[in-house]
Amino acid sequence: MTEQQTPSMRLYGRHILLCNHGDCAAPAAAEALLRQIEQWNRDVGLNKLRNPHRIKCSLVDCLGVCQKGPILVVYPEGIWYHSVDEAALERIYRQHIIGGAPVEELIFHRLYPPGQEPAYAPDVRGDDPPAINADQLSPASAADSVGAVAAPPAVDRAEADQRRQQARRTAQKKGLVIVNTGEGKGKTTAALGIMTRAWGRKMRVGVIQFLKHENARYGEIKAAARMGDIDWISTGDGWTWTSTDMNETIARARHAWSIAQERIVSGGYDLFILDEFTYLLAYGWLDVNEVLTWLEANKPPMLHLVITGRYAPKNLIDFADLVTEMREIKHPFREQGIRAQAGIEY
Repeated sequence: MTEQQTPSMRLYGRHILLCNHGDCAAPAAAEALLRQIEQWNRDVGLNKLRNPHRIKCSLVDCLGVCQKGPILVVYPEGIWYHSVDEAALERIYRQHIIGGAPVEELIFHRLYPPGQEPAYAPDVRGDDPPAINADQLSPASAADSVGAVAAPPAVDRAEADQRRQQARRTAQKKGLVIVNTGEGKGKTTAALGIMTRAWGRKMRVGVIQFLKHENARYGEIKAAARMGDIDWISTGDGWTWTSTDMNETIARARHAWSIAQERIVSGGYDLFILDEFTYLLAYGWLDVNEVLTWLEANKPPMLHLVITGRYAPKNLIDFADLVTEMREIKHPFREQGIRAQAGIEY
């Protein structure tokens, strides 16, 4: 493995292991606990890759105990819990994961004597403490754990009607900055849905792809060519994890931004899509504050700008008019081993 291919490691604070082998408890019990932990991680922001205090949670085939399950292990402390039901899990999460104090009465094994456990990694690294509010956690219940849909929040009908009427009276319009981010699939797909709608309205549309290979011929590229009147620009040399020359990948991405700037100020578009643009900001290839300052000064007032990609910086989220986060719930590859299929993923 060359130096350029050396993998990088995202920081995290703790790693939770759950046994779903089936001898100590039904696999579904551990899987339900996993879903609840993942929900709580989302509630308090401990699922975000950029958060050095994030929590990793994994199902393992067997932890070698095979009794009084489900078994849950917390690292780096090396603390093993038994008989973890929903109530126990909530205590462990609130008291141990967030509060840092193990739930003593549920512990049946320690890798280290009390007080001699390895230090909490973010403390050693000197990371800023996370702003976590345990009251944000969604309720733990069997229905929530198996994915039942929660009741929608109550809506003040009178207030909603008042807002709609006010919007009709002002008839305000503007070119929106729209961000599709998150770790689930569908960010580019949603942007292309807007593209199709705009094209159907005879709006002038442009798309620039920052990382996808310039010679790629995905289904959306072929569709745009058949539709006609869509300015489609691909400038990349492939995804970062397939790059054989990161300097070239970064240079191409920065060059694509200069092209995008020319297109944006040209006044020749009603809708312009910056596909996978968030990576340039998240990886530090472009300074997010400089980009936002430039957009504020140069984006035509009625130009709709759509930005896609994971890890959208907070500054961009604050700047945007509409932000949608895609969250993965199930995935055919992870659940069934089904790889990407033509016409669905590409």
